[in-house]
Amino acid sequence: MRLLVLLTFLTSIFAPLQALAEGSASAYPTGPKTVNVGQDFNVVINVSNAKDVDTIRMNGSYTQDFLEYKGAKPTGVFQNVSPGTYVDQPNGIFSFGAFTLSSHANGVAPLAVLTFRAKKAGKAYIQLTTTSRLLSAGEDQLGSVGRLNITIGETVVPSQPQPVPEKVAPDELVISLRSKTHPDPESWYTASKVAVDWVVLGKIVKKTYIGFNESPEGRVETEVFNTTGTTFDAPTDGVWYVHLGVDLKDNTHETADLRIQIDRTDPRPIAPNVDQTLVPASIPNMLRYGTVDDASGIARYEVYIDNKLVTSTVSTEYKLVNQSVGRHEVTVKAFDRAENSVSGKTEFEVVAPPKIAAVKPPSVLWLWLILLAVVATSLIVNYWIFGKKKTIKRPVRRRLKS
Repeated sequence: MRLLVLLTFLTSIFAPLQALAEGSASAYPTGPKTVNVGQDFNVVINVSNAKDVDTIRMNGSYTQDFLEYKGAKPTGVFQNVSPGTYVDQPNGIFSFGAFTLSSHANGVAPLAVLTFRAKKAGKAYIQLTTTSRLLSAGEDQLGSVGRLNITIGETVVPSQPQPVPEKVAPDELVISLRSKTHPDPESWYTASKVAVDWVVLGKIVKKTYIGFNESPEGRVETEVFNTTGTTFDAPTDGVWYVHLGVDLKDNTHETADLRIQIDRTDPRPIAPNVDQTLVPASIPNMLRYGTVDDASGIARYEVYIDNKLVTSTVSTEYKLVNQSVGRHEVTVKAFDRAENSVSGKTEFEVVAPPKIAAVKPPSVLWLWLILLAVVATSLIVNYWIFGKKKTIKRPVRRRLKS
């Protein structure tokens, strides 16, 4: 009977905890299990069992020897990047935050997309840490985090063009417009010459037109003959579009468009500065920097102290802590999304705290001399006060003769 009562009591305690654990949200990365050296790939951070999540902070680590962190962006209902987002490339640590002011994440939903590049063959991982947060009105729902293991192959595989079906029915139409020099419409490139080719399958083509301009829905005016490829030269940086138009035998007209992003220009000059150029090690100090890029925008900043990379981040400030005494040179490099870069330098000096002269304790001999002097003084004082008796003169009484 007592055992039954004890089991009932324990069940009443742990049942709410179990329900809470079952209701906790989980955050985990998903992505390819195998990639090749030199390949860029995306990893999606997902959440399951979410309830009105409005703010996220995903902290994690990765094998920096095998992977290079290329960037991150929010996805799903999250559109705003939170302050404090950064990556520490030398140590393989990242922190990504985002929030939403409208719709909230519920159930199973994507939170963010991280981009990595495979550096060398081997085994790699991307791991979320328990310091991550899934907040709903300030309350954390995160119960568990996940890990993605990746195998990196030796073979270097170039970027693949858009896939083209092998077989297409005669009454269907498939147009594949591709660029071998600028294969990814979401990426930025420094090459101004754009090589494109196209494949039209299915319906019979009567005429083909090609165009290249800065309008997303630009006209295709130039007719091409007996070719399925050509080259354009972009005169300026920016977003360009290749337009392909085909007149078909059934008297219909179809088009296909391809976005090309070009940035050949470095970001604007950067001038880093520190709050205090001459400061004791115990006083907080901050490095501040920032610049803009006219075409693709700033992708990241790299901070070097004494020619050693200390962080790669999107933040425009870096706290200078644990710096050794002496003069230090700081270099900040700003990279745009096409990997153009600009750098600036500054210096600061950490000074040692003032030295306080140490008071040496007296030697044993001096202690004895001081003690003897004290004792002698005490004896003399006592003698003069108590040792010397005062002589009292009494009057002499004489007897008178009668």
